[in-house]
Amino acid sequence: MKTIISALLLLSIFASSSTLVVGLVSCRPDQIQALTHFKNEFDSSDCNQTDYFNGVQCDNLTGVITKLQLRSGCFHGTLKLNSSLFGLHHLRYLNLSYNNFTSASLPSGFGNLNKLEVLSLSYTGFTGQVPSSFSNLSQLSILDLSHNELTGSFPPVQNLTKLSILKLSYNHFSGAIPSSLLTMPFLSILDLYQNNLAGSIEVPNSSTLSRLEFMYLGLNHFEGQILETISKLTTLKYLSLSFLNISYQLT
Repeated sequence: MKTIISALLLLSIFASSSTLVVGLVSCRPDQIQALTHFKNEFDSSDCNQTDYFNGVQCDNLTGVITKLQLRSGCFHGTLKLNSSLFGLHHLRYLNLSYNNFTSASLPSGFGNLNKLEVLSLSYTGFTGQVPSSFSNLSQLSILDLSHNELTGSFPPVQNLTKLSILKLSYNHFSGAIPSSLLTMPFLSILDLYQNNLAGSIEVPNSSTLSRLEFMYLGLNHFEGQILETISKLTTLKYLSLSFLNISYQLT
């Protein structure tokens, strides 16, 4: 019966198209409904209807949505605090890159999605500070907030100890880099290019725990003996300091 209901909901979603998105068949009806509500929160009149949810995956056993890759640029409007998106608590992968949420702040509701392992919000037009609720995303391994208009001090990522990739480039973050960031146990790629970050870079004595391999620091306002300090990170393979118009191949 649930399969029949799911199929009917799918047909209603894609009534304007002859193509059915097969990946949604395993989704529970309530999950499809939440997804439909999310779509309807935005102006998407310029998009091909079949493009919306080609990146949707549901768990074959439970029927909950675990992956949304909606990076087609179809969505225009404000991502609201009470968006249906934040009710999809089983999401592990979320990519909303290249959608237009211009002049909207990052909603704190992202912090409700505490099973996320991948979160990509690049090129989405978000403004303002990163909410403190992002510190709840303790399962994240990849966080990409690059190419937005985000401001304020360094985002609250120190508790995200599973991070392997952190991309914050092309924003307006200011202040210093938390020294603990450089020795996070799994972080291998750190991209801070073109922000307003400043001050010295401090590498803790526990630098032997670092797994950093690629670090992009250019077009910021750092001070001090950067190369001497960063040389403590023995796993580093590539360092970009393009504000000095130079880059360093370290291995």
